[in-house]
Amino acid sequence: METLERNEWADVAQLVEITSDAVIICELDGTILHVNNRLLDLMCEERPDVINGDVKDLLYSSAFERATEHRLPFEINGTESELMLKLSDGSFIPVLVRAGSVTPPRIFGRRAPRVLVALHSIEEQYSHDRQLKRALSELRVANKRLSGTLSVIMSTVGSDELPSLLDTVLNQLVGTLDASGAAIYFSESGGFKLRGVSKELHDSYLPEFMPYGAGIPTYVLRESRACRLSIQQDLEGDRVASGMFMDLDNRSKHLLRVQDMPPYRSEICLPVFYGTQVLGVLEVGWKRPQAPLAYDVNVLEVICDYLSIQLVGMASSLRSRRTAELGRSLNVLRDELFAYLDDPVAASRAVSSEICAVLNCHFCPVEYDAGLESYVIDFEGGSRVALPGDPESLFFSVTTPAARLGATSDGFETSVLGGTSADDLKHVRLTRVDESTPMGTWLRAHGLPCQGLYVDSGTEAGRYRLEADGKRSNDAIVPADVAKGPTTRALLLRDGSQEPIDDLEYDYMVHLAHDFELIYEGESQKREERHIAQTLQIGMRNSLSDVPGIATDSVYLSATNSALVGGDFYTLVRLPDDCAVMILGDVSGKGIEAASMSALVKTALTAYAWEGAGPARMARSLNSMLMGFSRVETFVTAFIAKIDLKAGRATYCSAGHPPTMVIRPSSTPLGGTEARGGEVELLGCQSGVIGAFESMVYETGAFTFAPGDMLFMYTDGTIEARDCSGAFFGEQRLRDLLLSVSGEGVSGICGKVLGELDRFTESALDDDIALVSLEFLRGRS
Repeated sequence: METLERNEWADVAQLVEITSDAVIICELDGTILHVNNRLLDLMCEERPDVINGDVKDLLYSSAFERATEHRLPFEINGTESELMLKLSDGSFIPVLVRAGSVTPPRIFGRRAPRVLVALHSIEEQYSHDRQLKRALSELRVANKRLSGTLSVIMSTVGSDELPSLLDTVLNQLVGTLDASGAAIYFSESGGFKLRGVSKELHDSYLPEFMPYGAGIPTYVLRESRACRLSIQQDLEGDRVASGMFMDLDNRSKHLLRVQDMPPYRSEICLPVFYGTQVLGVLEVGWKRPQAPLAYDVNVLEVICDYLSIQLVGMASSLRSRRTAELGRSLNVLRDELFAYLDDPVAASRAVSSEICAVLNCHFCPVEYDAGLESYVIDFEGGSRVALPGDPESLFFSVTTPAARLGATSDGFETSVLGGTSADDLKHVRLTRVDESTPMGTWLRAHGLPCQGLYVDSGTEAGRYRLEADGKRSNDAIVPADVAKGPTTRALLLRDGSQEPIDDLEYDYMVHLAHDFELIYEGESQKREERHIAQTLQIGMRNSLSDVPGIATDSVYLSATNSALVGGDFYTLVRLPDDCAVMILGDVSGKGIEAASMSALVKTALTAYAWEGAGPARMARSLNSMLMGFSRVETFVTAFIAKIDLKAGRATYCSAGHPPTMVIRPSSTPLGGTEARGGEVELLGCQSGVIGAFESMVYETGAFTFAPGDMLFMYTDGTIEARDCSGAFFGEQRLRDLLLSVSGEGVSGICGKVLGELDRFTESALDDDIALVSLEFLRGRS
């Protein structure tokens, strides 16, 4: 052991071994007394080769010059200087040197000062600085990633608008990862739909929709993990694909179609899961080639975990809004169908316009072209492309997978707009068309949109296409004149870049088809019922027989403009012995049942009259007959009068009917109410309606008449007519009116009353009205 370690500063010798710098202790003349192991390692020398050497032989100036005479190559005042350290192989390395003078303890007299020299390799310092800078840079990146992750997570909390949420998340991801752009695709029916892009990609091409089986999202979905991808564009000599991508984790390569190519050179693509349900795929890309960091993958996975929670709620909200939008459209279409019941062409135009707006599709009628002798697709009213066969074999064949019949479930309920399904349709048929079907392939080959829905309304010229056995036809050739009618077959087509018709939209079309069937079946049934009712009513049209001694006038107005007569009926039956029976009635109900019941009641009362029955007995017989029909809930109000012209007397039964009025000229004896030179007598004997209760009692009333007297009968629609303020026309106003017009005779009196009713209601009569007036030309003198 050297002298210093034996006798001087033993503690110092131990201390210099724990420092990171190389240390030399020497005399003022440069004689080396001690070195630490760090210097030996730096010089690659052994200790004996260095001790007692001259420090001037180790340290040279930066110009490789040796210190002369007894001068040391460095200052001993602690100043740092850059020198060159000579190694064992004769090479030099730059070092930073600091030196100071130290004095050993005075134990055996005065000792000469020593010099302590500390050396530090500049190369090691540079390496250390580089490592420090790299560590600081990585720390800043990690801090940026952490800050960005927290910002993205916080932005997902409480957000209630899907577009704004996606915009915020994607833009923050781009800034956090220093990426060139970000996009997110949602997994929907048939493929992946682009739902959001960062602002950097607004002017770049991205595929709007990628069907399952194509593109990067399908690969990522199959891998079910985050994928770091390198993308190569413009492959030479490949007609099918324009590029390829390589998975950097498993080194596998895959081709890409031109329409599925993203605008990146490298990207991280990962699935967004909620439990086991795939919500979509998130893409973050760089337009420069680089290897995405594994740390960035971890950041994206954390973000996707939090994002998926918000996306589930918002996807449900988005679906609810779309459902509400389609529901509102259905209401609009129902109104259109009702509004154009009598104009199928206008209805087809209005419905197709609304469907195109809501579904964002092309409406292409499928018509038969007599010149080409084939069915054709009329695309946007321009090009007409002949189909390769008839629609039945192309769209509804059971031997070829040309179409997918019915909706397929995507995890949501099959029908969200109600309980109707395609199986409930009787005539209308729907089938999907997409790129995976032969029909979709044929459409794409002819330059047409290749996915959507085929609709066959099952009608031709307003009638359902039915064969003799009641089954659907097989789309036989349609006559040319029929083909010019309203569209009955159509394709609703979307471009290949759009998403296919999803289950919500399919359900929307099913409900529209169901409404179409209900409306047009109902209208067809109404037309048939109206035709039957009119046929019945023609046979029972109200008329008054010619009876000597009685002058008549009558008016009938139906509240239904298309009806010849309504539920009101009247007749005058001539009997032997100068007698007659007057019948005025009103049958409850509408339609065929009311018309047939009206004919039955009128026929029955006429038969009772010919049998010689009195008015009360006629009412009782009719009541018994109606009560015998256990399933018929019909009642009748009627005024029945049996008139004896010889005696000038009449008996009557008023069964639930408004009081009949007898108008007497002023020259007749007083017996009623005097007004305007005459009087009106109300026949006040009243009974209940016919057909309501089996035990109903019907009473007989009587009145006398003289020549010139009038019998005025009316149904309840007359006195119950209202003006714009809601006031009734009423009995008193009718009595006053009759007195004012009765002086001109019976002819035209009913028309005058009806005219006054029309003026009173401002032409808004809403009930059937029957008016009958009889003037007795014979009677008591």
